[in-house]
Amino acid sequence: MKKSSRFNPLNSKGVLRWSTVLILAGGAAGLTGCDRGVRHVATDKDVEMAATQSEIEKLDAAKSKLSNGEVANNFHIPGVGYYHAEARDFFEHPYGFSQEGRWFINGVWRNENVPEALAVSRPSPEALKKVEAALEKEQREQKVAANSNPSGYQSHGFGMGNTLMMYWLLSGNRGFFSPGAGFSQASGQAGNWQRGVDSQRSAVSSYAAANPGYQRMVAQSRASGMAVKSGQSVRGGFGATRSSSIGSSRPSFGS
Repeated sequence: MKKSSRFNPLNSKGVLRWSTVLILAGGAAGLTGCDRGVRHVATDKDVEMAATQSEIEKLDAAKSKLSNGEVANNFHIPGVGYYHAEARDFFEHPYGFSQEGRWFINGVWRNENVPEALAVSRPSPEALKKVEAALEKEQREQKVAANSNPSGYQSHGFGMGNTLMMYWLLSGNRGFFSPGAGFSQASGQAGNWQRGVDSQRSAVSSYAAANPGYQRMVAQSRASGMAVKSGQSVRGGFGATRSSSIGSSRPSFGS
């Protein structure tokens, strides 16, 4: 005669019932799933999206001032330069740039550093002409690129962010300088540029929502002040899942 086991987890008289077994089994699976989601290694796509997100956030943060015709000290516009608020002009080097024991202040090399005097100002008419010249050049280059490769050229995207910044600044200063051909041409393109940026904004937001690991990577990048690099890893908190809230790492896009 076969002896009955003194311990049968599935018997009503045993220590464990079916419900308890299922709970433990589910918990074990949950732990395994959580562990798989804890570590994330940045991919090339993560790097691309993080760079785009950073540029869009910079654009959103600058929009209000630029649209009011003002520029913050040391704000950089590619193709124009770094803005020195006190001089009301753009220069090749940032305000306070140091080299060989001298400092670049308001377009002049000085033997001693000068504290920042103004946080923001309105560019001079001469500086605005520099902006318009750069805007006109940018539009010519875009046209050449479109004509040389019509099928591959993207008429939208974050590459339009730079032209938008220049357009906003010139629009905010229409009463302080005489607009030329560059600004007139840009007026008809600004809507397309904005739609291009909004398309990139949507792409980054969708990517972040589908990739919690990317969200954690961006949060780590912000905390450290270092750009996201392919191959670096990030470890999130216990129990991180695909449905976790983006929180501070969510793209903080403005209107």
